[in-house]
Amino acid sequence: MGAYYAVKIGKNPGIYLNWEDCKNQVHGFPGAIYKKWKTREEAEQYLRGGSEIPLSPSVSFSISKTSSCSDKNAELLSILSGEKQVPEEEQAECLLRKFNTDALAFVDGSFQKEPGVYGYGVVLIEKNGILSKHRGSGSDDAFLEMRNVSGEILGAMRAVELTLEKGLSSLTIFHDYRGISAWAKEEWKCNKEKTREYRDYMKTAEKKIRLEFFKVPAHSGIYFNEMADGLAKEAVGIKN
Repeated sequence: MGAYYAVKIGKNPGIYLNWEDCKNQVHGFPGAIYKKWKTREEAEQYLRGGSEIPLSPSVSFSISKTSSCSDKNAELLSILSGEKQVPEEEQAECLLRKFNTDALAFVDGSFQKEPGVYGYGVVLIEKNGILSKHRGSGSDDAFLEMRNVSGEILGAMRAVELTLEKGLSSLTIFHDYRGISAWAKEEWKCNKEKTREYRDYMKTAEKKIRLEFFKVPAHSGIYFNEMADGLAKEAVGIKN
């Protein structure tokens, strides 16, 4: 009985009738997402679903010429830690001014053991005042063993991809798992295939954009980080 291999993200996305052809499209491709199906109809439906779950349209806010926020670290940390109740727009503005970047991205990952799926959430904030939310999932065996860390990795890569697509020149990635910066900066050894692919992807990206990383504490009430966490959970079917 034949099989249908649907490649969502790979060198050439599409449906392949044998593993070798599928493997040629996904092997060595960072963040490849694919799945085996019994029928062409199932494979086509899987591809139509997209690699990223559609969300509501982006929202925008105004960046004023003068800001009430402070550039002092103490003020920034009070905003990030949730100690100070600050409107969403002002939080975004303060962060953009503090980090002097074209875009900010809060990324997080999640995992569901059954049916075996990892997911990511990304909140992207651009200096022009556009805030967009993104989420996606996958079930690649090579990623599954890393559980929610796989989602963290794919979220960071998706943030970079979005920044490049929009023609922006710099990005600051906020993350709560240290490996996101440690692997990219080669502070940690990349012992797994997917961490090596991630490191190489980020090194290539740094030739095109300026990348910075900022670690935040997990599950500590940081507004945009909690938003990314919620998106990642939704991507794998966890109800908040």
